[in-house]
Amino acid sequence: MNSCLRARGGASATHRARIRARWSLLLTALVLALAPGAQAAPAPAPSPTPPESAAGAPFGVRAGLYGLTTLTGGHFGYALRAGARIEDSAVIYNQSNEARTFHVYGADVTHAAGGGLAPAQEGQRMRAVGAWLKLGSEATVTVRPKSSATVRFSLAVPDGTPPGSYLGSLVTALRTPAVSGGVNTETRIARLVELTVPGTADLQVSLTELEHRPAGGGEEFTVTVRNTGNVLYTFTGQLKVTGGGSTRTVPLSPAGIYVIPGGSAIVTGRLTDLPVLGRRAVTASVTATVPGGATKTVDSNTVRLSSFPWLIAALAVGGLLALGLLLVVTRERRRAWLRRRAEERTALRALRRHLRAGNPPADDPRGARGAEHP
Repeated sequence: MNSCLRARGGASATHRARIRARWSLLLTALVLALAPGAQAAPAPAPSPTPPESAAGAPFGVRAGLYGLTTLTGGHFGYALRAGARIEDSAVIYNQSNEARTFHVYGADVTHAAGGGLAPAQEGQRMRAVGAWLKLGSEATVTVRPKSSATVRFSLAVPDGTPPGSYLGSLVTALRTPAVSGGVNTETRIARLVELTVPGTADLQVSLTELEHRPAGGGEEFTVTVRNTGNVLYTFTGQLKVTGGGSTRTVPLSPAGIYVIPGGSAIVTGRLTDLPVLGRRAVTASVTATVPGGATKTVDSNTVRLSSFPWLIAALAVGGLLALGLLLVVTRERRRAWLRRRAEERTALRALRRHLRAGNPPADDPRGARGAEHP
């Protein structure tokens, strides 16, 4: 029995020792965690924030020399003389959980239908920045999941290039393979490459004829803005409406869009509260602004509108014609009735004279009998 008690006592002592050891370990870990020297080392400073991605795209692109040679939003901006060359890079972020293969190329920028700018499609003939931008490596790049890759490129301005503004883009495309007989989809992120070749800036703006047509119960006006100079600019426009003793303005849309040298953009404005009766004079006025530079305002031809209630006038004229016709018809009927009345009165007077003369009417029976039997 004593041996059994000693065995049980030894087991209890061993169990208590194990519990004390476990608590010691927990307390030690807690003290180390709270000690200043035991705190985790700070995470390395993050690289510049990845740029905004295309809507729903699992990747993003930013300029390599971010904040040094770029415009806002991760675009590129350079001032180079003809014959000069510069090197830069773009960083592609793969934010998905699988490796992605991207296709990178340079493109000219053209005006999109309905206004705004868009990069030229790959395979089109490039004439400016799209042709001058050369990649320093392969155009196809594979990026690991949650990683980034740098694509280097150079931009060389040909000798003899006239001064002015030139706009291009660096396009990064992600193509999604077709699924079960579907079609391929491609998501593109285009970063603008704005190139300025120093020289005499020539800000030139011209407008086409101001046109108008009825629309939505009013008049819609359209004018085309053309950049005939050598600098890139944005513009805002408005319609000036005079007449009726007052002057007011109506904005033209879209506003604030870029127009590249040699390019054009169509803007529209609508007047919906024209008077029922009166005259108005409408002129389009456009103000072009070079970013950080000069401005210029030009006016279009003047369109004169004469408002007249044609429907009301037509209804009034129709009513008058109907009334006139009714009067004519009524007048003829009245004349016929008056003629009949006059004839009846004449016949009645003749009959009365005949009776006063003692002559019975020719159709009187008594007169006839008297003639047969005197």
